[in-house]
Amino acid sequence: MDLATIGALAIFIAVMTGTPGPGNLTFMAIGTNGGYRAAFPVIVASQIGSTCLHISVAFGLGHIMAEGGPLVTAFKALSMAYMTYLAWRIINLSLKPKGQVSNPSFWEGLLIHPLSPKTWAMSLVAFTTFLAANGLSSIENAVILTGGFLVGGLTAHSIWALAGQTLLSVIGEGTKQRVITIVMALAMLAATAWSLLL
Repeated sequence: MDLATIGALAIFIAVMTGTPGPGNLTFMAIGTNGGYRAAFPVIVASQIGSTCLHISVAFGLGHIMAEGGPLVTAFKALSMAYMTYLAWRIINLSLKPKGQVSNPSFWEGLLIHPLSPKTWAMSLVAFTTFLAANGLSSIENAVILTGGFLVGGLTAHSIWALAGQTLLSVIGEGTKQRVITIVMALAMLAATAWSLLL
């Protein structure tokens, strides 16, 4: 790969991982409710799930998903169901007294990216645009794809979680916090629905 392609891929990853989507909005909501420390284990779990997805794309699952059919239909239904569940979990964080509801767990975080249509879309686009015809082996492409998105994802999710924590320190706990958390959960759900309709 030449430097221009590497630079373009890096910019693509930075933009894609930094913009609002199910993952970033989830981590901002967790940060708003429990701070960065509460969000960090879920961020790590999400990146493990993301890495598995990118490796699968690099080794051929991306081509299968791009063809459509019953597998994609099942994925869309599962994706919407899981993101609805995640939104419900986040909303419950703000509606019930502190301590009665726990933040999403490490295990729940593992599924955020494998079931996020935004993550699938950016992985497929990155692979087909920047890596598919570069002459490198599948292993080399998998390392580039997963490594790039790992750095981008850890950075972006941490920034969004810290933004949520900062918001919490400004507005404090109470009605404003609950309203903002609910709005972020619904925005995450809307972003998922919008991605699935594309």
